[in-house]
Amino acid sequence: MGDQLKRLEALADRLEAIANKLSSSSSLNRASAADDSTSNIDHLPIIRDYETLINVSIQPFVVLSQKIGGDLTALSNHVLRLFNAQQQFIREAIQSKKPNEKQLMDAIKPQSLEIEAILGFANKNRKSPFFNHLSTVSEGIPALSWILVTPTPGPHIKDMSDAAQFYSNRVLKEFREKDPAHVEWVKLWIKALNELYTYVRQYHTTGLAWASQSSRDFNFVSKPTTKPAAAGGGGPPPPPPPPPPPPMTFDTNVDDSTDDSRNQLMSSINALGEGVTSHLKKVPDQLKTHKNPELRQQPDNQKSSHGKPVVPSKAGKTTSPSTTNTATTGPPKLVLDGNKWLVEYQAGKSDLRITDTNMRHSIYVYKCTNSTIVVEGKVNSITLDQCTKVGLQFTSVVSLVEFINCKSMKAQAIEHVPTVLIEKTDGCHIYLSKASLSTEFITSKSSEMSVNIPSVDDEYKEYPIPEQFKTSIKNGTQLVTIPNESAGV
Repeated sequence: MGDQLKRLEALADRLEAIANKLSSSSSLNRASAADDSTSNIDHLPIIRDYETLINVSIQPFVVLSQKIGGDLTALSNHVLRLFNAQQQFIREAIQSKKPNEKQLMDAIKPQSLEIEAILGFANKNRKSPFFNHLSTVSEGIPALSWILVTPTPGPHIKDMSDAAQFYSNRVLKEFREKDPAHVEWVKLWIKALNELYTYVRQYHTTGLAWASQSSRDFNFVSKPTTKPAAAGGGGPPPPPPPPPPPPMTFDTNVDDSTDDSRNQLMSSINALGEGVTSHLKKVPDQLKTHKNPELRQQPDNQKSSHGKPVVPSKAGKTTSPSTTNTATTGPPKLVLDGNKWLVEYQAGKSDLRITDTNMRHSIYVYKCTNSTIVVEGKVNSITLDQCTKVGLQFTSVVSLVEFINCKSMKAQAIEHVPTVLIEKTDGCHIYLSKASLSTEFITSKSSEMSVNIPSVDDEYKEYPIPEQFKTSIKNGTQLVTIPNESAGV
């Protein structure tokens, strides 16, 4: 009996050893299979080519940024983290079915935070000696939000690359003769955006490529849980526009007492017909100082008792004065001429819209009255010339919005505008978005200007732009100019 028990115990030990061996072998096989799966994913061209983009373009860009130093060091770290986060996101996306919107927003949060950090860093360092460098990156970096663009993400990247070139040209102009490292820095950044465009056109032609027949849920975990210090707010780019300000309508009955008096006067004059000027004499060419510069040089003793210049007699026939017809009205126009949208002589129109735009387009608005114009998309610049009571709403501008010889104007920025120029304009009220708080205003010979800034509760607060200034001499050589307190600022 004892021998039988011993044999049974020995057999049990052998079976247990075999079971342990089989279990260990199974675990190793599973681990090996997982490793093989990961390896297979990384060897797919869609992942391998993005890895090449990082190694060939982004890494050299980061190295050169660190070499130049200054603010470019911190900025390049954000850029590298962003591209790495996007590569991990694509790796997971091609193995998963497309998630719902909330899951997608959570998944792209690491990328969103880095994009916002880059934009915020550039805005907070406007006085940096490398501000044009920072703007070159911040204007181009929204290209990486292509993962949210359908059905054609490629043109979105191209538009952002074009926007970056506005500031990169400034870098080239400043450093082309001084430091070739900065020229190479620009080339590397533009190259990175171009290669991203090529990559997306090849693998994500109609949008981010998800696994078409996968039953696997998207399980990407957003590891970063804290917002970078330079970021400006949560959520994926682009941020939603703020609530619109009060409608940009114009009451033609308000403050028109002066205009009414003027109109009555002109009506009275017109009622007289040509008789009112029949007693006036035409000025011959010999008395016109702009045609006879020597008349302006005559001393007082060569003038008549009435103070008029003495004109020497000239032989020959006197020609009648020519008249110039300066038309104030013309046929209404809203057309695209090359890369310029022309909006001319529009009156009483509240439905003017320009929607087919791109980064190379400029908008020129000429002699329009009592109208509202909406410009959608991102354009290069907008100019309003000799307009009255025109409301302008635009999405985003690369360079500037300018008002020249205008009256009673209103404009609203939905997203971004770097510069607003106001010249010889009476009455100009600008509504900014939260993304445009770094806008600069350049004004001359203008009055009744104000900027409306959104507050925390999305209410707009109006701030007047100074019209009067006080200039003093400092240290005997330096002029110091400040707004005059009597101007109400």
